Order: sequence, then C-alpha cells, then structure tokens
Amino acid sequence: MFAKRFPLATALALLVAFSLAPIAVAGELRIETDVYLGDETESLNHTVTLFDSGTVYDFVEKPAQIAVFRPPTSTREGQFILLDLESKRRTEVSTKRIAGLMKKLTQWASDHEDPLLKFSANPEFKTTFNKESGELNLTSETWIYRVATVEAEDRQTLARYREFTDWYTRLNTMMNGAPPPGPRLKLNAALEEHGVVPVEIHRTVSSQSTEVRATHLFSWRLSREDRARLEEARRHLANFKKVDNEAFLAVRAGKDLVRGQSR
Repeated sequence: MFAKRFPLATALALLVAFSLAPIAVAGELRIETDVYLGDETESLNHTVTLFDSGTVYDFVEKPAQIAVFRPPTSTREGQFILLDLESKRRTEVSTKRIAGLMKKLTQWASDHEDPLLKFSANPEFKTTFNKESGELNLTSETWIYRVATVEAEDRQTLARYREFTDWYTRLNTMMNGAPPPGPRLKLNAALEEHGVVPVEIHRTVSSQSTEVRATHLFSWRLSREDRARLEEARRHLANFKKVDNEAFLAVRAGKDLVRGQSR
C-alpha cells in the first residue's frame, strides 16, 4: 500500500540527492521540508532548517518567520527565539517553560473523554521497520505514520535532529493549541532507534478526513547561500525589537505560528 503512495521514481531521486551530498562538516545539516494535504501537489508551506554548530535555524515561508533553537545544556536552559520578519519583532520561549506546559497538557489530556486527546497523551503504536526498503510504520486505530527513510549520515547528527524535532513539536503544540505531542515524539524515537531520517511522512488520523504528507530533503553540508541566510538571521537577532510572548502573539493574531517541521 505504501509503495502506491510513494512512487519508486520519487524515492530514487531522494536517495540519489542524499547519496551525492558533499562530505559534511561536522555538525552541519540542511533539511528542506514541504507539507501537503492528501494528494495535493501544491505545498501548504515550505521551510528550510539549518543546523550550524550548536544552534538550529528554521526558516518558515508562511508566515515569514525564523525560529532559532539553542538546546539545553547541563549549565543553561534551552530556548527558542522567534523572529517575525514582518513586524521586525522577536520573542523568547525557554525549553523549561515548554516542558512545564507539556506536562500539564498531557495530564489534562490523559483524563479527557476525547479519544484523540487521550491517545496523544500516551500513544501506543505497533512499530515495524523494513531495513532493506527503509519503510517505517507506526500504526494504531487512532493514528498512523507511514514513513520512507534513508540511513542517517552519523548518529551524533541524528541525535541533534531528534532533539530539535522533539522540542519543535512541543513548541508547535504550545503555540497552536494542538493535541499533546506524544505521537510525533514516538516517531522521532523510532527514527533514532533505527538510525534513519525521514524523506517522506504520511500521517493519517482517524478523526480527520484528510491525510497529511510531508517531504524532507536532507543534505549534510551547508551551501554558501545557506551561510548567507544564517548571517541575515543573526543580524535580525541583534536588531529586532524584543517583546514578551503576549505582545508577539498579538502581532501574529490570526496567522499560523511556527508550523515548520511536520508533526
């Protein structure tokens, strides 16, 4: 069934692009993401995510914004810095605050009558992985992931990818009032366990009529254009007006926030 939705030509193109990437500088990673509804061919949103040293920069097309992620360490909290390119404002959200809100949300959802909320709080999947084809499936009656994968370049960068995606999923949940992030966190754990990254994800939720599909193109080295984008983002960090979360949200009222990596 999966092969019908993920044509061989597409898979081969992604694998070739992946295998022909230049030798990477340690710690560098580039991910280009497009999200689609069902069989639509026009992307709902396009993002470029750049891993540089200890920081991740996520450039979102709609709305025009940048999310900068600095992971937590043994001596400091992690944080996201959100940059609104239209209003030239920025705000900060600590990973400690995100973790606290996710704990409360999960506790609330686990006791809720709604099946989707209850499942998302503590999801249980049947997981299968075909090492030869790279097909990874997480299935349940409520939620299904069908994922085409390729082997990660190295385990250390894969761990960084998982850390960022875990926190980004939690941030999306907080900013957009979504169900708990449990399902995507389970998928991220399965990807790292098998040493792979996703090139195409199909997500089907029983209570939603339309499947969501996301494509990811990985490269293990940053280009000259990528480095120019990083320099521009750093100038924005220095020059944009810092506001609290409420003021930032007020400016972006009525527009989707974050929505970068697929859930």
